[in-house]
Amino acid sequence: MQSASPKHWLSKPFLTSLFLGIGGFLYGYDSGIITPSLALSSFLVYFGNPDPPLRGAIVSMYQAGAWLGSASVGYTSDRFGRRKAIAFGCIWGVLGGALMAGAAHVAMLIMGRLLVGFSVGTITGVAPVYGAEIAKTSERARITAVNQMMVAWGFFIALWTGVGEGRWDNPNQWRLGFAIQTIPALILGLGVFFLAESPRWLCLKGRQEEAEKAFRSYHFNGANDDWCCTEFYVMQLNIAEEIQAQGRLSWGELLKTPVFRKRLFVGSFVWAAAMLSGISFVQYYQTAIYATLQFDQNRQLLVSGLYGSVGPVACFFSLFFVDKIGRKKILVTSSALLSLSYMIITILAAVYPARPGFPTNDAAQRGLIACIFAVSANYSALLGPMTWIIPPEVFTTELRAKANAVVQVIHYSISLIITQCSPIALAAVGWRYYILFVLTNAMCALVFVFLYPETRGKSLEEIDEIFGDVKVIHKEDVSKGY
Repeated sequence: MQSASPKHWLSKPFLTSLFLGIGGFLYGYDSGIITPSLALSSFLVYFGNPDPPLRGAIVSMYQAGAWLGSASVGYTSDRFGRRKAIAFGCIWGVLGGALMAGAAHVAMLIMGRLLVGFSVGTITGVAPVYGAEIAKTSERARITAVNQMMVAWGFFIALWTGVGEGRWDNPNQWRLGFAIQTIPALILGLGVFFLAESPRWLCLKGRQEEAEKAFRSYHFNGANDDWCCTEFYVMQLNIAEEIQAQGRLSWGELLKTPVFRKRLFVGSFVWAAAMLSGISFVQYYQTAIYATLQFDQNRQLLVSGLYGSVGPVACFFSLFFVDKIGRKKILVTSSALLSLSYMIITILAAVYPARPGFPTNDAAQRGLIACIFAVSANYSALLGPMTWIIPPEVFTTELRAKANAVVQVIHYSISLIITQCSPIALAAVGWRYYILFVLTNAMCALVFVFLYPETRGKSLEEIDEIFGDVKVIHKEDVSKGY
């Protein structure tokens, strides 16, 4: 039997994942564009200088929409397929972006944020599943981690768009960034139909011939026919075993069965840890942090733009090691370093506060900003990629869409709470709010140490052995005439 072709960067699954990563780009851009908008005086004046609760609502309505979108994914993705579910989400992204760009009042802006969030929740609930299902074991982490890199690029473009808006002397300057949101949604929504469907989803639906054709479209290189035949057959047998062992699962069975609950915990806690890391707070409200340092509008926008430049670089470097280092080691290291970074931020903000009318400590300000940048670099290279890698790989094919929908609901629920409460908390208690993230990151590091399994180097079907609820068929079993 011929071995698999050598791993290389420009495999078709990797290129496909780059295109699917437009969904991650949309997530990053839609998340990021509100940050400079909240620093633009034209935006604030137009919407009547919103107070902290209304600012929180403008930001968090995006998470509310994403919550609804991710909740719908379990049905749309399983019923209609991975491609159509993504296209469905893109429709709402185009409509939401248009509403925000043309907003005549704050209610229209908030409704646009809701629709854009629904779009992103739908797409991010499907795209990582799609990527994981077409990837080889040896490159699965790199392929799904592309989503985080594209999120970082989206955030980068959003923040520098904000810098450009700040230098454009026009009362409608803030509308440009919102209008740009429609472009990636339109490209992804149309382009996804030119991709082959997930072979695992087709197998799940009993469409075996289409599944094999799709599998070969992703993996056949002209000289690995035996490998493709064996890999597809093993995948086909394992999916049949899953269906026989689990049947057609309902939503309620995700919580009724202990093994399913364990899978759900492993898949969802990594996203919970990501939100509890404080990354949403830093991304959305960093200009408010810089305002407490007495920075003017242009300086706030410039520093936030520089912050956005850190993520893409860190994410790119992560692609070189995510398939080589254990998932658990990355998770523990990231959470521990995040806790340390927030501890330093808290100390600097407490000991060297920037107060109007008093001299500021420039070194302390630079140190605080450096730690904020370190949070971005850490998250982008370590914890962030794991949020896209782990959830899709710890569920069986039958469970994957439903369970990943639950994972994303948990993700956006926590993000919704943090984004709604952060401006209120920051206004009420100032630097003391940072202590929350010192504690949450330390707690997450302990959970990863004691409760997380290692999944690196295992196929999606072999990961079932960790949980023990499905009999796994290996290639050697096939050679023995299983």
